[in-house]
Amino acid sequence: MRDLAKRSSLFLSVIAALYGSHSAAAMTEGEMQELNQLRFQVKQLQLINKRQSGQLDQLDSRLNSLEVPGTEGTPTQARQPDKAAAQIASGPSDEVQKEAAPSQSVENFLQEEHALFSRPLTLEFGFTYSHYDRKELVLDGFLALDAIFLGAVSVDNVESDILTFDIGARYNLTDRWQVGVSAPFISRWTSYTKDPQAGTPDPAVEADVDETFQLGDVELSTSYKVFAETLSWPDTVWSLRVRAPTGKDPYGIKQIERTVESTTLLFPETLPSGSGVWAASTGFSFVKTTDPAILFANMEYTHHFDGSFDDISSVPGVTSPGEVRLGDALGYGLGVAFAINDRMSMSFSYSQRFQTKSETRAPGGSWNEVTHSDANAATFSTGVTYALGPKWAMSTSLGIGLTPDAPDLSLSVKFPYSF
Repeated sequence: MRDLAKRSSLFLSVIAALYGSHSAAAMTEGEMQELNQLRFQVKQLQLINKRQSGQLDQLDSRLNSLEVPGTEGTPTQARQPDKAAAQIASGPSDEVQKEAAPSQSVENFLQEEHALFSRPLTLEFGFTYSHYDRKELVLDGFLALDAIFLGAVSVDNVESDILTFDIGARYNLTDRWQVGVSAPFISRWTSYTKDPQAGTPDPAVEADVDETFQLGDVELSTSYKVFAETLSWPDTVWSLRVRAPTGKDPYGIKQIERTVESTTLLFPETLPSGSGVWAASTGFSFVKTTDPAILFANMEYTHHFDGSFDDISSVPGVTSPGEVRLGDALGYGLGVAFAINDRMSMSFSYSQRFQTKSETRAPGGSWNEVTHSDANAATFSTGVTYALGPKWAMSTSLGIGLTPDAPDLSLSVKFPYSF
């Protein structure tokens, strides 16, 4: 190879000399231009030849350094290319290659909707605002011919605003097991209105009941990654949550009666901040990445344990001890999220929760269902997660109630900080 390069260089030099010795005076103007062009091409080829000659010298030196003696004294060449060259020659390696780490926007989304095991400790604080507006028609009469109502009509209206401040922490014991705790502080403002019967000049009766910054039910949780995401299976996490009755229970709260003219309004003297009973929830959450979208779903079952109270009556001056059994609940949700960029993601989801009727009983008596205590709450939500920094993030969610038992409007803003 080296002899070939030298012969090529010698040939190009001879050509350059021949063209150089040609008399410029004997040439026409066109031949002179052709001569200059050929000289330029020759110089370019000489430069290329010189560079290739240097590369041949390097390859020859490398080849000599890899020569090893044979087993019978005859020198043999054992060429052992380095690892990078071998991978290029043989194609992609069969070894498992690490994928690119998820973007910060994806990790922040997983932290709120699923579970994230890559951050040892996360502290979180935030608030949730919910608004309820319930109007109920009160009919005092009967239907004539199944269409015409004969009697009086009045409207009861209940408007409630709830502001919940949450503080919590999550700690990863391993890369698959996480534990957490959260404590809510609840403020409630509720307005009760009783409209007079239609056709009467009586004024409406109103009452406001407020309770601010009360401790709610503290929750302990644990999550475990059952399956990591594969091409055919979503990332699956099992969770268990236990809620303690640390908030003010709703049982035994007495009603106040306010009457103006012929209109009477009944409203509670105070508002609760908790359920009053222990509860345990278990379920699974699933996440599947289908670039550029992230699909997620969850399902959860909640069981409320029986509770015994010294008073469960709402009648003033009456004390009735008894037991309460809140109805169990089954909920599910599904949605899709998109990573807009490395710092922001957007999600859309639908969730629904069914709860069976609650029951009460007096000591030694039988269980009795509480009328209208079952619920069906469906909500459509959209949210945005934004990374404020390497460790800070902001997660927002706006929910619209689709059934009467769901909040008409709910807005949540959370700020997780990871170590």
